[in-house]
Amino acid sequence: MKDKLIFLSVILIISCTTKKDNLTYEGNLDFWTKDFSEIELVMSYIMNTNDYRQLRKLDGYEKSTYLDNYWLSIDPDKGTDKNELFEEFKLRVLESKDLFYGIDGGLISDRARIYVIYGPPNDEFKTSSYSNNNVEILVWKYKSGYEFNFIIDSFGRYKLINN
Repeated sequence: MKDKLIFLSVILIISCTTKKDNLTYEGNLDFWTKDFSEIELVMSYIMNTNDYRQLRKLDGYEKSTYLDNYWLSIDPDKGTDKNELFEEFKLRVLESKDLFYGIDGGLISDRARIYVIYGPPNDEFKTSSYSNNNVEILVWKYKSGYEFNFIIDSFGRYKLINN
């Protein structure tokens, strides 16, 4: 029994000390965080599949360089010092973190993902779904014609029910 306890203790110590350190962004842009896991999560909302897969394969400095080049390539006005598209993206992320923190899941929530991609809705209201036991639905409408419906799940989070 004592040998098993020592063995398990050694395994625990080794697993804790060999944990991969969180990578930090060290590039030229002023993201809302330096934490690559959070940056990658939000970039998954806006990048196409190939670009996102490429980003995930890279390590450390390569990731930072890739992100810098990505945002440079989609800068709408290369004649200015600021990348207006990046600044709008960062603003939406910061607003999402503020609006959807807590029980809704923050940046991993469906509402945060939609907010980051499309911005704040032009119209927001609640309605009932009679086909779904009279459940309340939150509706976001955009001038572009997009409409997103969210239902509150059993944990109090808003879940996207249409795409």
